[in-house]
Amino acid sequence: MRKPSARLMALPAVLLFGSLLCGCPNPNSYGTPRTVEPGKISHSVSLESYGYIGEVEEDQVDPNTGESTTRTETTSGFLPTLPSYQLRAGLTDMLDIGAHVHNLSSFGVDLKVNPVRGVFDLAVDPGLQYFFVTANEASVHIVYLHAPLMLGVNPTDWFSIVVTPGVTYALASGDIADDDEAAAVGDGLLLRGGLGFQFRTSESFAIHPEVTMMKSVDGPGLAYNFGIGFNFGALPSYKDLQEPM
Repeated sequence: MRKPSARLMALPAVLLFGSLLCGCPNPNSYGTPRTVEPGKISHSVSLESYGYIGEVEEDQVDPNTGESTTRTETTSGFLPTLPSYQLRAGLTDMLDIGAHVHNLSSFGVDLKVNPVRGVFDLAVDPGLQYFFVTANEASVHIVYLHAPLMLGVNPTDWFSIVVTPGVTYALASGDIADDDEAAAVGDGLLLRGGLGFQFRTSESFAIHPEVTMMKSVDGPGLAYNFGIGFNFGALPSYKDLQEPM
């Protein structure tokens, strides 16, 4: 077994830098619990941004006494990311599959199961996201396993409210330098919760703003994704909610 060197102390910084600039964890679905009809295909293009709130510890030395103290400060950031694309294909009446290009830098896939439809919809939507970060002598592989529960309320046939509680499991492995000692594997569990609103202007076009918050169970800090999705193609049907003529 290869032993990690002191240079692996830089691994968290590499992961943070990579997640902010190319392929951050992206849990937004820009969809509702309902699946695409069998044999049909829908598309989604989204404009997105990423933010975080965390804590940074700073060591300070008193010039008079020479005593060292640690001060904790809150840090935050917010920045736009590259657009994302999603394709969904219907498999059965309550099952479809999605393929994703997140922020033009990472790839993902998910499988949605939608057993309940009506004024209230329910689905489970497990998925996977992968991206690779490399800079100088550092290279990191990161996999996010998403496991959301999708809850939808449909007041009318043209509007839905979507709540997505769940968890995300992160797994990272990386080489900080080009030698046999600078390798490591890390993982962590994130709690997540999202809120979205879908406005369907026709049977083949919808606008879907969504925000998802993520919180690590191992420490302080909060990350969030906000975006607006534009959905088109063979979107899920809501004809069952239309008022009779």
